[in-house]
Amino acid sequence: MIELPEAITIAGQMNEALTGRRIASGTQGNSPHKFAFYTRSAEEYEQILAGRTVGQAVAHGSRIVLALDPDYALVLGEGGERILLHDSEATLPKKHQLLLRFEGGGALTVSISGWGAAQLFTWPELEAHPYAGRVGVSPLEAAFTFDYFDGLFDTLGPDDPTSVKAFVISKPGVYGVGNGYLQDILFRARIHPRRPARLVDADERRALYGAIRETVGAAVTLGGRDSERDLYNQPGCY
Repeated sequence: MIELPEAITIAGQMNEALTGRRIASGTQGNSPHKFAFYTRSAEEYEQILAGRTVGQAVAHGSRIVLALDPDYALVLGEGGERILLHDSEATLPKKHQLLLRFEGGGALTVSISGWGAAQLFTWPELEAHPYAGRVGVSPLEAAFTFDYFDGLFDTLGPDDPTSVKAFVISKPGVYGVGNGYLQDILFRARIHPRRPARLVDADERRALYGAIRETVGAAVTLGGRDSERDLYNQPGCY
């Protein structure tokens, strides 16, 4: 599953390899998938994608927002997507849920395992979307201070049953962190995942905060988890 370190890695590679490239054609892919989430019909994807110029890619939590100039954005990630760049038609996967072919050669595919997204928005649509448009505070940003993190515990009531696991990845959640990194975070912090978050004391909150920063930072440096693949189909080193 793509989380913040993988999104940062893939977005950076997209900026190096794709910015300024013009899309010759784009389709929703060649294989229907029950849990592949789109925002338009296949015909609309084809009409909108053809002729667009690729702009900058940005990691938004576990999502990658890829600008398609001048007025669209493609949102990928936060699921079981494999996002790959191809120099040759021979390397295209047999099944894929999105295919972009570029003028001058090369292609980008998105293949979804389990569930995932290849959503096409105008910028106003994206900003208004309650889920895809949500932007939070990354644990790598300067704004992710201990005071900010400690304040998240204020959302918990005196009898709130929310576990530490759910607190980190869901309610309220640490932006861009999911199950893939949770086990390492909680192991470093020495906190059981089923422990009620409201019972985590001040010292444990400090430990949890440090473990989040340490784990996510290390994973970004190493290009994501070794169970995930980057834009060139290479595994991460975390």
